[in-house]
Amino acid sequence: MKRRDLLAAVGIAPAAAFAQSPSAPARKVLRAAFNTAEVGFDPVQIADQSSLIICDLIFESPLTFDPLASPPRLMPQAAVALPEVSADFKHFVFTIRPGIFFADDPVFKGQRRELTAADYVYSIKRFYDPAVKTERLYLFENAKVLGLSELRKKVLAARAPFPYDVQVDGLRSLDRYRFEVRLAAPSPRFADNFAAPQNVPGMAREAVEAYAADLMAHPVGTGPYRLLQWRRSSRVVLERNPDYRDVRFEGQVEAMVTAALAETGRLDILVNNAGNVVSTPENKPATQMPSRP
Repeated sequence: MKRRDLLAAVGIAPAAAFAQSPSAPARKVLRAAFNTAEVGFDPVQIADQSSLIICDLIFESPLTFDPLASPPRLMPQAAVALPEVSADFKHFVFTIRPGIFFADDPVFKGQRRELTAADYVYSIKRFYDPAVKTERLYLFENAKVLGLSELRKKVLAARAPFPYDVQVDGLRSLDRYRFEVRLAAPSPRFADNFAAPQNVPGMAREAVEAYAADLMAHPVGTGPYRLLQWRRSSRVVLERNPDYRDVRFEGQVEAMVTAALAETGRLDILVNNAGNVVSTPENKPATQMPSRP
């Protein structure tokens, strides 16, 4: 089921302007207000909730959490599957899905720019760069990624620019779409860090370097939206990323939509995967859903 079909099925559609006449076509505009002003849109540097919410729409991490699963469950986002994990929880291999492209930006000079494993390696290394102010370096330092903390100490001692091209044992690209992380100590929950763009964003190095003077105002990601306008602490306008791939919700979401339609009387019967009628307008339990395959 496509995302737009899902929203239409349950009656959740982008908000239209209240002043529109009944005959006017609905504008696909969703308006939201935040309690606090946003700071900017560099996932590595930000920490405020408003900026994080917006960056979640612009950037993508390798993994994400199933929004409907209980208890929480990891699922792929930019990755093709969950990572390969060694038995001792010290070696993780992530494979990025081919065919994911960054939103069009002048920095790419008219060429389509594909997301690769090297983009995630570069993005993680930014946390170790002393010139980048971040609050989440501890996520990787506590996990003891091999070689990166030592490299950071050398940079600090020499007061030199961070050498992004230097290879370390704990983080490297294996090929165009695969990268690995090696830890000095076991960390069974380490992969959870890869389920949020503020921890592991897919960022193009050329875009970061081109907009270094004001990176907060120039986010370039692979997510479903891109920044169209930003009036600081006043207005943020996002527009649809036309290069965003087709993303479909899996069966769990469809089951919940079907159950919701049955409860509101917009569905006459509810049939589970075994072909059994489990709900009718006269007798529809509030929490009944089709069984999962």
